[in-house]
Amino acid sequence: MMETLNRISNTFDNVRNAIKNKESSDRLHSLKRDIQTLTADLAMLGKGNHDLHVRSVAMEGYLALLTAKTLPISLLEKRNILHVAFEKLKPHALREECLFIFLRIQNLLSYYLIQLDEIALSRDILEAMEELYDKIDKSQPDKFIDAEDLFSSEPISNIKRVNPEKIDKVVTNNIQMQAFLYNKLNLSHKYSLYNHTALRRQLEMKEGTPQDWAMRTARLGNYFTYLNELGNARHHLCAAYHVLRTCHDNCKLMPEEFVLQKADFEMQFLELSHHWVKYGLSLLKLSKKKILNRYFSHTPSRPDLWKTVDILDDRMKDADKLDEENNKDVGAEKDGKGDYSMEKLFTFPSLDLKEMESRIPSEVVCNVEDARKLFAFTHKWLMRAKHYYDFEHHPAQYITCSLQLAELYEHLAFFERNIDNQYSIQKRRADVLEALNSLLKTCDNVMSVQIDVIRELSQVQLELMALNLQKLWRDESHTNIFNLDSDADSIINSLDSESNKTLTERTLNTSCKNMFLRKMEAATTINGKLFRLSGQLRTKSPSELSIGTGLLRNN
Repeated sequence: MMETLNRISNTFDNVRNAIKNKESSDRLHSLKRDIQTLTADLAMLGKGNHDLHVRSVAMEGYLALLTAKTLPISLLEKRNILHVAFEKLKPHALREECLFIFLRIQNLLSYYLIQLDEIALSRDILEAMEELYDKIDKSQPDKFIDAEDLFSSEPISNIKRVNPEKIDKVVTNNIQMQAFLYNKLNLSHKYSLYNHTALRRQLEMKEGTPQDWAMRTARLGNYFTYLNELGNARHHLCAAYHVLRTCHDNCKLMPEEFVLQKADFEMQFLELSHHWVKYGLSLLKLSKKKILNRYFSHTPSRPDLWKTVDILDDRMKDADKLDEENNKDVGAEKDGKGDYSMEKLFTFPSLDLKEMESRIPSEVVCNVEDARKLFAFTHKWLMRAKHYYDFEHHPAQYITCSLQLAELYEHLAFFERNIDNQYSIQKRRADVLEALNSLLKTCDNVMSVQIDVIRELSQVQLELMALNLQKLWRDESHTNIFNLDSDADSIINSLDSESNKTLTERTLNTSCKNMFLRKMEAATTINGKLFRLSGQLRTKSPSELSIGTGLLRNN
């Protein structure tokens, strides 16, 4: 037995030397020969010595991994070699000799299976491993051996144990592989769950660089925004900002290191800006959509049609109660380490983000104060990105930022109740679009973008015209009687009542009414022209415009 182990140890040294010596012309030939010799010796060792059978299986698994990674064979051959080794190791997976190599083989095998489009088998293997992860957590973490160290003549008891962090790292890699698989299967919730779990484990182990972790966390936060899971989006974007800012501040204490990484930090904060802007716009858009849907899904009585703004808060609260009840039925998910409640499932417990999150809205906006708060937050990040770009060098990004700014003003105007405030906001929106339109006139090959901007401008002019008409009505009817902000309910009810005619006749004399009607007729004529212009153009919201960067290359 000792003689066989010594021979195996010497041959394995030759294999290691051949792997390191990449310049040797005989490298591949000697590797093949030595691996074949080792495979034969290990088969004899396992058959002849029952006590060494599991050890030989572990060493065979390591050779299979080396073969797949170093020899120039086809992807299918690599898959077959690893699958055979995986099945042989499976019955002994928790043995101290086998666990580490078993996890490594499973990771690479899953990767090859996904590449070969054997999705079902890859999913079965990855999901079956979750029970093993629970058992690893409950076992002694420092008892396992790296299979490479088994290629010696030493007894098992004398061989050093692998660092438990290396096992945690391989498990994390396997969870990442599972997330990748679910993304390929378009299982969004499972993808986000396993992606988050991998990020949480990496944060706890401090694996990799803080910048890399922050950017991958920010992208997952952006994915949550896409799913309209804005609470999870906020938490992940806050976590990314916290880690990136901490790393940035620490680097500033080392001037030489900071100079090297300054440009990288700038780009990373820029990417984070784009994710925050998307978050803010999505929350405003979702709030606007919910308000309109929840109002128009009902069939209110005629007086209620005048009270849309005033009943929003109550209706939103009622709807939110329904949402909370529905969420209770979702249940908890398993992340490989036990059951979690929905509130804690997508969090990073090691980071204290409560204060930061408290300053950032995540609930559906249903009043002007909340809208202004979210506007201010989103505007700060948007201007940070917009100031980075100039039209000459980054035309596509500059156009996108300008359109996002116009959309941000549009959303804020929706929540404003004061006509003068609405007019001021819409005017700013118009100024942004007019400035952009002026720049686009100096470029070639941007006709489609310019048409979209002109359409947006026509819509803004329609909004301004409507607000002017409201101002005319307010002025002509004497504001002391018709004051939406101070006494909306009583005015709406009085206008809708039978006494309305008497009220109007008393307020507006005949000459005043005639003058008002002439103004309204003139405004309607202009409105009609603008409406016909906008009708000839396709309808899209500003931030959804498709900007072809290829059209701007020559500018």
